[in-house]
Amino acid sequence: MVGLALQAGGVKGFSHIATLKVFEECNVKPDVISGSSAGSIVGALYALHGSSEIVYKVFAETVRKFLKKQRTKPEPIMNLEMVIKDALYSLDEFYQFFKEMFGKKKFSEIKTKLLVVAFDIETWKSFVIDEGYLVDAVLASCTVPGVFEPTYIAGVRMLDGGVLSPIPTFELKDYGADTIVASAFEELIPPYATHMELMLTVDAVKESYIVQNELSEADFTFFYPISVNWQDFAKYEEVYKNALIVARRVKDEFENFIRR
Repeated sequence: MVGLALQAGGVKGFSHIATLKVFEECNVKPDVISGSSAGSIVGALYALHGSSEIVYKVFAETVRKFLKKQRTKPEPIMNLEMVIKDALYSLDEFYQFFKEMFGKKKFSEIKTKLLVVAFDIETWKSFVIDEGYLVDAVLASCTVPGVFEPTYIAGVRMLDGGVLSPIPTFELKDYGADTIVASAFEELIPPYATHMELMLTVDAVKESYIVQNELSEADFTFFYPISVNWQDFAKYEEVYKNALIVARRVKDEFENFIRR
């Protein structure tokens, strides 16, 4: 059973579409896909449509609509209310984007087994969602702490799956996958000049250790050296094109591995 784990990472998630493209070029289909945050978006779209081209088309169109809406909004003014409230944005602002991607489709309607990973803030553990509506599961997996308020799945408050499982390989192993392929990218450790920036740097260091631990479970990894910030969605096309070049460089190696 071939499992494919897709890493969390905002716009970097477009690199996963390059991974799926190479899977298709090698006539290989994953039996099960796991994904956190942006990885859950790509994974859910592929599980629903079964085509990397459709995944790119739908995801890119959603990003363009998001960027257009952001350009029409006034610049936020940082004030005390913004600092002390639960999150910078309400999920209601972004739910419609996810609804346009997934509509009312359920896990029972998809073509490939899918494990969407979120973070349960009541048990402090990762939580695998594999039933119900895709839009609810993916939204939960993409709820970045501090940026969005928590969402609910089955009455439980959830946050971004990347909190504890940025590359959900262990979830694939628990499901029974005996061959695990990871789609991952370089973890950038940002420099710091202030105490606030130091907090971000420390967080990045901690995540890099989690990532390395999860990658130790992978039998093959598509690794993308992406220097783009995860929030820079305007560069989605650049991320995908560069990732496709990298993925095709290891295409023969991957095909030899998967056919062994």
